[in-house]
Amino acid sequence: MPPALETSVESLARLGADAQTGWTAVLKATLAAEVTSRLREDPTLQHVDAERTQATQARYRVLEEKKRGLVRDAILHRWTQRQRERLLAANGGRLNSQGAELRRRLMLRGERAMRVRQVIATGLDIDGGDPLFDARPVWMASPQTVAQIFPRRPIFDVVIFDESSQCRLEEALPVLTRARRVVIAGDPKQLPPTRFFESAVVQSQQDAEAETEQGLFEEQQSEVEDLLSAALNLDIDQCYLDVHYRSRDADLIAFSNEHFYDKRLQAIPAHPSHRAPHAALRLLPVGGTYEKRVNQVEARAVGQLVKELLARPEPPSIGIACFNLSQRDAITDVLDELAAEDATFSARLATARTRRGAGSFEGLFVKNLENVQGDERDHLIISTTYGPDRQGRFYRRFGPLGSAGGGRRLNVLVTRARQQVHLVTSIPRDAYTALPPVEPGRQPNGGWLLFAYLQFAESLSQPQPSPTPEAHPRELVVQERETDAGSTFARALAHHLARRHQVSSDVHWGNDGFCVDVALHHPTSPGDVTVGLLCDGTRYPKAADRVEWDLFRTGVLEGQGWKLVRLWTPHFFRDPEGATTQVLQTVGEVLMRQPAPPPVDTPDKRALH
Repeated sequence: MPPALETSVESLARLGADAQTGWTAVLKATLAAEVTSRLREDPTLQHVDAERTQATQARYRVLEEKKRGLVRDAILHRWTQRQRERLLAANGGRLNSQGAELRRRLMLRGERAMRVRQVIATGLDIDGGDPLFDARPVWMASPQTVAQIFPRRPIFDVVIFDESSQCRLEEALPVLTRARRVVIAGDPKQLPPTRFFESAVVQSQQDAEAETEQGLFEEQQSEVEDLLSAALNLDIDQCYLDVHYRSRDADLIAFSNEHFYDKRLQAIPAHPSHRAPHAALRLLPVGGTYEKRVNQVEARAVGQLVKELLARPEPPSIGIACFNLSQRDAITDVLDELAAEDATFSARLATARTRRGAGSFEGLFVKNLENVQGDERDHLIISTTYGPDRQGRFYRRFGPLGSAGGGRRLNVLVTRARQQVHLVTSIPRDAYTALPPVEPGRQPNGGWLLFAYLQFAESLSQPQPSPTPEAHPRELVVQERETDAGSTFARALAHHLARRHQVSSDVHWGNDGFCVDVALHHPTSPGDVTVGLLCDGTRYPKAADRVEWDLFRTGVLEGQGWKLVRLWTPHFFRDPEGATTQVLQTVGEVLMRQPAPPPVDTPDKRALH
């Protein structure tokens, strides 16, 4: 036995401690000695100071923001200086020959006026490049427009495709010749290009098999419709946007995250005090019938729901989506009928249809499944359209959902809302609850995913019991979320605060992208928290840039309303009592700034009135 342990073991033996207690005491003493030894031997760890580190981070944020402003100003200065050097005479008081020529090309009127394509073509052979592209370095146009007005040469440094899953490959290829580099942005889980009014492509040479690697590649690429799918088949640099910004409630993206994105997306979790009192996904069974491609009961239910939402003091922006054009027309007719019957609703509906947000159109829309990609609204109303016929027979025919890419269509549909989804359905409950498992190796089709989404919505719509301050007033709870980057220190700290200071908490609150290591429960407001504790350690090795990632996570959480306390383990191990006292003091300060809760109306008090 090591000499350092002999005294401790001998003392435990004299006290008659049982084996488990003795082992725990020896383990604790051993670990404490090892921590003390490492802190003493490493000068870097010795000088870790929580307040100094926090001040350094605050200073870094200020300098980073200042740097952004300076970079912006430097770019603007360089751009302005270049225009002066190229377009102005030496004295700076008038245009030089290049400036005069550019003005002439742009200002010609009448019969001599040039089209944009001619303006660009005229300046192709100017020494040093066309000054038009210095004055206007960024252009935004559709692929068809680019192919029409720009010459077939790399006149741009980079071309950026957005929503590239919607861009046909044959339309994108001419654009690629206009730039030296390309950035292709899109989502392979969303809709491919729509090819209405086109004849089917006849596959020739079906019996011919590719005999070379190049032949196999060409055969594979010939089956690709969109630019994004073609790019993903190439050996190019790829990166993913893992943070989901649209949905303000993680439940809105949870279904798609599990079924389409392998749980990779990290939604920004709302602060517990800001969570809506209602479920983010609301299931509304209406028991309608599906006849001649229309469900009138659902259409009327959607109309009444729009009326309720627009009657709120602060009405949300609204989008309505259904599964075919006939149902879209039926919903539009119902809205118009309600507006004709009610002048107040008519005014509200007109305002909602023309609503504008911060730099974007936010008007109320009614669209079918194929046309909703790219839209987002505060509230989305989905009419599933399908239901039993008049005889009560339900046929599992789901139109576009049953065709190729049906799952991608559903993914687009259910991810359009920022705040809440209202799911109006006539699909019988016994149909979607009896969902068979997917066979191994097979992908679920659109109908299966629709039923799974209805199940998911039903589970969220179940009323949850709301705890009251009187219930279990002294019960201490430490709840832990499963995570791949769990912190032993965070767990131990949570149990220490519960055992020694009667503070309940959630360990690893949120998700792996935006995690609060220990979220301390509010003593009198069930479901609320006081402060969040951030610990070092387990998450840093996974970040490419640990400083940037930590500042980003902290900024997002603070933006959601969190009061955060940073605990650095070297500092904590040197002074555990002091660090714990700082946490409790911060909790006290937060509680002092909050208004006193209203008095609880107990049965005994009611009996006195």
